[in-house]
Amino acid sequence: MPSLAQQANGTTRDTKSVISTSGSTSTVSGTIYAGTASEMNVNAGSGCGYVNVYTNSSTSWTYNGDTVSSGTPITFTGTGNCGTSFTASSVTLGSSSSANLTGTIYGVSGYTIGVNGGSGCGNVNVTYTSSTSITYNGDSIAAGTPIQVWGSGNCGTSFSATKIVLGSSTSSSTIAQTHVLTSDYLGGYGGSTTIAWSTAATVLSWAEVSTEYASAISAAGIKTMDYLAPFFQESTDPLYTSNSATFSVNCSAARIGLSYNGGTLWLMNPTSTALEGLVNTWEAGQEAQGHIDAFFYDDIDTLYGVPSMPCNTTQSSWDSEGSSFIQTSTYPVIFNGYSSNTDTQSLIKTSKISGGMSENCYATTGSPTPPFITGSTWVTNENLELLAAADNKLFFCYNNGAQTGSSEIQLRNYIYASFLLTYNLSTSVLWDTFTTPSDVHVFPETKIVATSPLVSAPSSVTSLQKSGGLYVREYSACYLAGNSIGHCAAIVNSSSSTSYAMPSLSQSYSHTMSISGAGSLDGGTVSATGGAPPSSVAPETGLIAIQ
Repeated sequence: MPSLAQQANGTTRDTKSVISTSGSTSTVSGTIYAGTASEMNVNAGSGCGYVNVYTNSSTSWTYNGDTVSSGTPITFTGTGNCGTSFTASSVTLGSSSSANLTGTIYGVSGYTIGVNGGSGCGNVNVTYTSSTSITYNGDSIAAGTPIQVWGSGNCGTSFSATKIVLGSSTSSSTIAQTHVLTSDYLGGYGGSTTIAWSTAATVLSWAEVSTEYASAISAAGIKTMDYLAPFFQESTDPLYTSNSATFSVNCSAARIGLSYNGGTLWLMNPTSTALEGLVNTWEAGQEAQGHIDAFFYDDIDTLYGVPSMPCNTTQSSWDSEGSSFIQTSTYPVIFNGYSSNTDTQSLIKTSKISGGMSENCYATTGSPTPPFITGSTWVTNENLELLAAADNKLFFCYNNGAQTGSSEIQLRNYIYASFLLTYNLSTSVLWDTFTTPSDVHVFPETKIVATSPLVSAPSSVTSLQKSGGLYVREYSACYLAGNSIGHCAAIVNSSSSTSYAMPSLSQSYSHTMSISGAGSLDGGTVSATGGAPPSSVAPETGLIAIQ
């Protein structure tokens, strides 16, 4: 996004500015000039000026009934400086935006409260006295309670509170995002053509489409992808021509063909400039027929099943050639094969790449533990979800299987808890394939949206593993279809054979997510008032614990 600060030149600044600074962390107050929830420009007064502020899934939000829009007062805490930009760990909107600390209580000792202030502040002590003004909002000063603090101090030492507000007023009772990012086939191969696009748009974020429907689907508010397998082409496919330079050959100078579905797929040459030109011409033609947000490149790195290797080529050099090939695309690319190998995993950093797909993400039809992905493969996919978010790239979590969705409740719970464990609200995309009557493969559990994690995104999912064996990530503000349900936690036992006891958690939980039926558009339901979390979690089990 172009610098929003450039748009503000010549306008009048107000008097709001930096409230406090501790090390690399600052608390800044001002007014939103322009932008979105993920990137906004803030008029922070004469002491700071107009500055870009970025947020992510770890950012704690306090809406106070306001929205991210021009003119809304804002206070944020984060890293950066007025001369460049800030990445916010917490954001407070509206007239009550002068809180010095926003977070979640993790412990209490006498008149000292331990508060998790997010990644920009960390754990910090807050002291209070009998003179401190406290608004309880039906909550208590206890672990797991959201809290706002006014007073003196900083994140590097401690705070002395003159005013404390607990509970629901520290987070919005509603949010605009009513489901996590989702993807499916729609109006093309494998996708429904009987559901109104506007109806699909209520549950669906991305869709693989045909150009016939692309513009109408895009107009309904769904991002669109168009399919291409640039390195595997049949004689009837758009990149198959008489130009021999576009084909890979073995060291006998013979083209390399792979038998597939009664035909032959020919291995193309990723170093061919002619092939690059064919792709760009074809993509431009597709764009002319219907709006496409990104092209989906299938099998971008795999040489599995080819009868012979291209001459003087290794898997690593093939991956490198594929990366260079993608860089020549005129349009954004989402590729399949993100989890194939370390070379492919680094492909996510390529500038023309908007995202990567991991097939068999948390569910599989293959070995060794179908339908559950477990063990080291599960760890790899969780880490890829984290890696994509760290690079601000989309992670498409594609769960293989054509089972009937209404019959796979345990597996759907496992998938969703695994997905939320390392997800980023802005980059993680869930793509299920269970069958539904409507042929829209989106399920009601996607309406549970978790925000404000107590632990910011780690570099590895192993950091989320408790000593007993379970993987846990807790969130202080969670929502069902946009409405607050309090705090929640994603809990996963990814072992294929061992049960683990439920560990002691930072927040208390009385319920679990309960799902039933089929897809979101087929009468399927999700509830935030299921039974209490179990004392022991069985193998291959995921659950969402709820306040």
